[in-house]
Amino acid sequence: MYGNTALRNAGLWILLSLAAGHLTEQQTSTIVDIHNDIRSQVKPSAAFMQKVVWDETLRLVAEAYATKCILDNNPKLKSLKLGENLFATTRPINVTEAMNNWILQSHYYDYENNYCTEDEICGHYTQMVWADSKRIGCAAHVCETLKGLDQKSTLLVCNYYPTGNCEGQRPYQSGMSCLNCPEELSMCEKNICVKKRPSEDSPEATKHPAASTKQNATPPRTHEPTSVPEEPTEGHSRIRKTGIDVIKAGTEVEKTLAPLLMLVWLSAAFIL
Repeated sequence: MYGNTALRNAGLWILLSLAAGHLTEQQTSTIVDIHNDIRSQVKPSAAFMQKVVWDETLRLVAEAYATKCILDNNPKLKSLKLGENLFATTRPINVTEAMNNWILQSHYYDYENNYCTEDEICGHYTQMVWADSKRIGCAAHVCETLKGLDQKSTLLVCNYYPTGNCEGQRPYQSGMSCLNCPEELSMCEKNICVKKRPSEDSPEATKHPAASTKQNATPPRTHEPTSVPEEPTEGHSRIRKTGIDVIKAGTEVEKTLAPLLMLVWLSAAFIL
């Protein structure tokens, strides 16, 4: 009897913790919109940049890790083939504040030399504008004690797929906006490569003359490891070693993360 009660309580605690990390629809839209706005305004301009879209599978991964209340990157990022940005605050979460905190790091990033000013952090910003990272999922969790700050804080976790911040590589290829859009993303909308729609009536959506040629398609990218100094402030992220090719997301993301998601669902079974 006692054992069943304990299991029920454990399962309930897990589910309630995950629910607490569920961002509102407005907050998730704000996160995606800010990412795409900054991606469309990069300096220098990007010859290839694609939109970021929300991914519920990544949200579940972010929720599960946020409940651990650790201000450090998920040690499973390499095996999950994901990128990650973290932000912590002692106030209620404001996703616009978090995004702006990461964007401000652009002031310390030198694109030409692919260099971050000494004693500063650039990894959050470069992950935000990493051209190959096209899916994002985030969650927030209120921690009574956040390991790393040692006080009650709200932790925001954002996971990206495919991962960014690969050693020796810039976050995107510079050049005339949309110059190297691949054939499957042949339209240029607000300096971002997007899929051609059946009817293109928007004046903002134009087909770049060089966007659909095979010789201008973005070549395969080889991801290498890199590192940056640890974050000295509330926002925290580190660039980690990885080695993956650009692959289709969607079902591929779900396949990669299936074992982790199974643990989440099994915890719910304790309540039934």
